[in-house]
Amino acid sequence: MAKVTQEQIFEAARSVLNQKGYDKARLADVARRLDITSAALYKHFKNKEDLFEATVIDWLRAIDRPVFETDDRAPEDERGTRLHDWLWLLAENRHAAFAAEPELTKLYKEYLESHHELLNQRLVAFSESVESIMAWETFRHQRGLTVMQTFIMFYHPLFVNMWEDPLLKTLFESTWLEIQPIVQPQIEEN
Repeated sequence: MAKVTQEQIFEAARSVLNQKGYDKARLADVARRLDITSAALYKHFKNKEDLFEATVIDWLRAIDRPVFETDDRAPEDERGTRLHDWLWLLAENRHAAFAAEPELTKLYKEYLESHHELLNQRLVAFSESVESIMAWETFRHQRGLTVMQTFIMFYHPLFVNMWEDPLLKTLFESTWLEIQPIVQPQIEEN
């Protein structure tokens, strides 16, 4: 029996989820895909819920990694443009990933409904990125949270059905214009 990595386990779990859905997926299916015993898989995860929750968290990290890699403090004259582009990158990455793996999206939505801390952790992390890009150093997270809450329909899975709207980008740009009183004064002050 070969030793497996967490990455291999998550890949196998994602494959099983996408093929069977959460209700029909079993740890034995994941173990079989990895060519290991179920007992070997239980050494890594205590049960099905633990495995698939960790899989969803790993999936989200992979989706959001490129977004977090571009959240550096922007030069003063580029902050508004960089924040705009960062928000759209977040939306595009999530739209593509959620469309590609609807079973993981469904499971993520269910987890959000029962484990609100997943949402809170992401929202805080996103707001920190906003504040980093904009060089906001006062009112810790408040302006970043305001921006992220304003754009929630563009990245949160509860709104996934709206993402096929051909006017989505227009709505994004309209929302961007509405948030200017929060974003623009900070650009002019610095």
